[in-house]
Amino acid sequence: MSPTEIDKAAGKRYGYIPDYSVWLSGLPLAIVEAKALDVKIEVGLREARLYAGEINRRYPPEVNPIGYVLASNGEQIGLCEWDSETNVLLAQAADVKPGTAVFDAIVGAIGKHALETRAASLAPHFQGRRFWPVSTALGGQAKLRQQLGVNEFANPLFPVLTKYFNNTDDTSDDVIDRAYVTSDEITGYEGLLETFLKDRTSSITGNQLKTLEITRTAATGLTTEVKKFAGNPMFFSRVQLIVGNVGAGKSTFIRRYYRHLMTRELSSKTVWAFINFNNIPPDLDHLTTFIAEKFLASFAEVNGVDIYDLEQVERIFSSELAKFERGPAKLLQTADPADYARRRTSLLEALMADPVKFAECISRHFSGEKQLGMVIVFDNVDKRSRDQELKIFEASQWFKDVTKGLVLINLRDSTFEAHKDEPPLNAFINAINFYIRPPRFAQVIKKRMELVLETLPSEVEKHQEYYLSNGNRVRYPASRLGEFLMAIYLSLFDNHEIQVAPALEALVAKDVRRALGMFGDIIISPHVPTNQITGAAILGTSFRIPDRHIIRALMRGRYQYFNGGSKYIHDILSADETHVRPSNLLTCDILEYLIRNRKFRLDFQQEGYATVRRMVSEMGRLGYDEQDSYKALMILVEKGLVEPESHMITDLKDDDAVRVHASGFAHGRMLLRRDEYLVGVTTNLKLASRDTADAIGSIWSGAEQQQQEMSMGSKVRVLNHLKEYFSFEFQRRCRRHPFYEEAGFGGRQIIASITYAHAQMEGLRTGTKAAPRLGYKGRPGGA
Repeated sequence: MSPTEIDKAAGKRYGYIPDYSVWLSGLPLAIVEAKALDVKIEVGLREARLYAGEINRRYPPEVNPIGYVLASNGEQIGLCEWDSETNVLLAQAADVKPGTAVFDAIVGAIGKHALETRAASLAPHFQGRRFWPVSTALGGQAKLRQQLGVNEFANPLFPVLTKYFNNTDDTSDDVIDRAYVTSDEITGYEGLLETFLKDRTSSITGNQLKTLEITRTAATGLTTEVKKFAGNPMFFSRVQLIVGNVGAGKSTFIRRYYRHLMTRELSSKTVWAFINFNNIPPDLDHLTTFIAEKFLASFAEVNGVDIYDLEQVERIFSSELAKFERGPAKLLQTADPADYARRRTSLLEALMADPVKFAECISRHFSGEKQLGMVIVFDNVDKRSRDQELKIFEASQWFKDVTKGLVLINLRDSTFEAHKDEPPLNAFINAINFYIRPPRFAQVIKKRMELVLETLPSEVEKHQEYYLSNGNRVRYPASRLGEFLMAIYLSLFDNHEIQVAPALEALVAKDVRRALGMFGDIIISPHVPTNQITGAAILGTSFRIPDRHIIRALMRGRYQYFNGGSKYIHDILSADETHVRPSNLLTCDILEYLIRNRKFRLDFQQEGYATVRRMVSEMGRLGYDEQDSYKALMILVEKGLVEPESHMITDLKDDDAVRVHASGFAHGRMLLRRDEYLVGVTTNLKLASRDTADAIGSIWSGAEQQQQEMSMGSKVRVLNHLKEYFSFEFQRRCRRHPFYEEAGFGGRQIIASITYAHAQMEGLRTGTKAAPRLGYKGRPGGA
């Protein structure tokens, strides 16, 4: 609480909070004071009543949420109503035991059932309101679902996009061979993005991880380990960790290493197998069988070995056959050759039917008898949940013992950081393990673009054509496709006027696959101004796409309006009508709390993590219902704006830790101050003011009827409506929830951002102020 007349610490300039307060449904219901033994119980009760009175006074006149206060000095315990000095229960602390009258009296006043009953009685004062959709004036959800298709250049580019910019785990051979970003091409980040996107793992883990230095022709660190293993496979068998964030390119690196970076000598001394954990059952039932079966299939395919050929089978199981032939079956060789053959066949069939035994014998044959190092890659393990990752890691140690191989396993950096000192990872505390640095968005796209421009002439017809809405045909040379792609690339990464790249980089964080998908979606978007690009190309001039078109492309995709379905940019201003007490401020309050605490260790050894319990509690202090806060947090997790340490995106528990994702930072501190985002998101908004919803909807409807982009003047009007609405909502919450004014940073951020965007747009409209730059420097209201 801010400083008040409470005399607990007279003369202090700073406020205090009670020792303990009990909250339910976003309301403080009881105060608890814990005093020293030499402090009289009456003093503790008096201070608790003063706190209760001060807090209750902050609520509307008819609402006094705190009903009782409790104090104890270790010897005595006292309970009374918040505004009574006479009706006091005093007892020895030792007498407060289940079954006693004192215990029953305390439970009856501030027990779980009593608090739930009190919270329910106060609920009518804080009932949720009806919210009105802005889209009604446009035609409702049907209009928001209306698609525009793709731009006229998209169709001939689809094969190229699928091949080089697909957001999948399958990286094409061309990319592995010719578009890999090496270590010396990776650059750092600037400004606040460094907090979210920099390589923290190596500094946190010290000497436990060694950064892989990858050139066009070598990866010396890994080569050293593989070479040592291949020299004596049975002795140097081990599990080798390759750590990095999801999408950093760990799988692509290992494939490139296998195809290009291994020396010929090393390639001749090893055999490889790749086990993909993308499709493993979530409950991990029969994990060992899964591993063995996938190993058998991959080993045969990768090394070109027919493991079911009879001669090969006999070599693989030579030891088992030798034992069979030396045993009683030896008598049958001459006495009953047919029975001997049947028994021998049955033995081989039984051995082959056991995938674990089959894998063990293959490894024994190739490693022990042929002296080849068996390298087994556990791929895409980092995409599983934290608990699944750790179970698969344990299984990798088992499979290393089975095969006497070198097991390369991908592990998520956050899992390694959090559990490196715990079993089973602590067994690797003194081992050499590798960390792979993710390339930046621009570097990956540049490499792919170079490859596309090189191969484009052979991928598409020399002349392309498309039809306008009036039926006229437009014919153009295929070279225009390259000009179109370069215009988009340069607009994103070589346009110092708009600096859109930092926001896009934050939206995808260090996930290369997601970055590729985003760039592909921008290319095909109907909101990219293709006519202006081609017009500039005809005139021999350059053209940069305005940042508003890039933001619009990512917000709306193939739809005419933003409808909340974007994969990249999300609505953080909407109220969820399924909540007990819906609010347009809740999502931003959650994000802002995590952003402001991103450099602090709250409930976890890593910076920025807070437990779900803490988040619900903090939002409760701002007056939000617990279930509303939990549901809003889960939505943020599902949308990728908040990331859980466990990597689970459903059913998070109270003790699960979460932190703001770089995408959440981009939404709260970058996009929220952009007029394109603020105006564009309104089509999906539901507001507690019908007048405001109708007013904004009518502005959209007017632009729709004129079949043109919304004018600057109209955008200023929309922003003005938003500023007035959110200012009212902020003040309303401050009046109804007394702690919101001092801790409602999300609401403050919304108002500051809208005010900034409104001033910038008004300046552009009147010609009195320069256009804002997309970024986070000079952000309003931020820490």
